[in-house]
Amino acid sequence: MSDFNAWYQQQQETPGGDGDLESQSLFSSIQTNIQSNLRNIEIPTLQSSSPPVLFGLNYATRFRLFIGCLLLSSLFFALGFIVGLPALALRPQKFALCFTFGSITFMTSFAMLKGPVAHVKSMFQADRIVFTSVYLLSMLLTLFCTFSRGGVAGYFLVLGSCSIQLLALLWYLITFLTGGS
Repeated sequence: MSDFNAWYQQQQETPGGDGDLESQSLFSSIQTNIQSNLRNIEIPTLQSSSPPVLFGLNYATRFRLFIGCLLLSSLFFALGFIVGLPALALRPQKFALCFTFGSITFMTSFAMLKGPVAHVKSMFQADRIVFTSVYLLSMLLTLFCTFSRGGVAGYFLVLGSCSIQLLALLWYLITFLTGGS
């Protein structure tokens, strides 16, 4: 280790350095080449792929709305699992409403970020249309059963539609996330 320190100090003291000029020029050319290549690499970001202004909102404002809707959806999901799940046997409507509104605000958050039209187009691509249809219909069915049906029939309809919604979400997570088939 002391040989390296002696060599390094010698290199620092000598104005041009006493080292091999070929190796120094080789290292400096490699460093320059790497730096120039790194500057030329364009990494696509969500900001560069989304429109600069959407509904009069710039990307920074849309990103804040995305975070706000994401936090709101987290609140709905937390309420659904903390308040609604324990009361599922007596009042499944509490869980169903919280979970459905959580899903709606979660999808709205990505629509804010990407733009509503781009988000809807991506949802209705050929490989996602079945999931999108089942998921949206299950949310509408859950809301319809929650608000319009009462009694024992309403109880089972809400449980059934909410179960379909949960299964559709699990299907999406298994199929469309990395490694799913």
